[in-house]
Amino acid sequence: MPPRRSTRFRAPALPELAGLPGRAGLPGLAGGAGPAASPLEQLEPLDASELGPGRHFDGARIAQIDATGLDLSGTTFSECDIASLIADETRLLGARFVDSRLSQITAPRLRAARTTWRNVELSSSRVGALEAFDAELAQVHIEGSKLGWVNFRAAQLRDVTFTGCRFDELDLSGATLTRVAFEHCSAQTLVLDQTRAQDLDLRGLDFAELQGLDGLRGARVSEEQGYDLLGVFARHFGVTIGG
Repeated sequence: MPPRRSTRFRAPALPELAGLPGRAGLPGLAGGAGPAASPLEQLEPLDASELGPGRHFDGARIAQIDATGLDLSGTTFSECDIASLIADETRLLGARFVDSRLSQITAPRLRAARTTWRNVELSSSRVGALEAFDAELAQVHIEGSKLGWVNFRAAQLRDVTFTGCRFDELDLSGATLTRVAFEHCSAQTLVLDQTRAQDLDLRGLDFAELQGLDGLRGARVSEEQGYDLLGVFARHFGVTIGG
């Protein structure tokens, strides 16, 4: 099923932090004549020794840090730029990412259950196993990333776009999806058991296997996907096609 580009919805990407509330000290937020440096480049750099559970980081740049095995449970990252981070077995239980950008994150396994992601961009990252059950994502754009096994069970996704992403298995069992779209994405297995969806656009997701046919209620698929799903529908309803 070749992916088709969707234009129905696109969550806002974050090429800059201009206009974000609550951070008067960020350079470059106000307008002015002449070239201005990117506000992300002028954020205060953070050292790995400062990271820890339950802390609050506002307007920080976290780059080229090995966070393997760190416990960051309950930590809040607000208006932060996080780049080139190694996060193997990093524990993010209940962590919050708000008005932030993450790029080039490498994690064979990332524990991110019950996390909150609001107005966030994640790009150019590789995660082998993402445990994000019971997570809450709102106005999130995930782009150009390889995500192996993704566990979004019982998560809430609202205004979320995936662009140019590859999944081995995307598990959305029991998740609540509102205005979620895929563009130029592929998945070996898509799991929709007991998924509740409103304005779920699957036209840009090329999936080889589907589990949880009832979870397609509220979804939109392309004509090509519809033809490919005829056999799945027939088996589900016990219908014999042909002689």
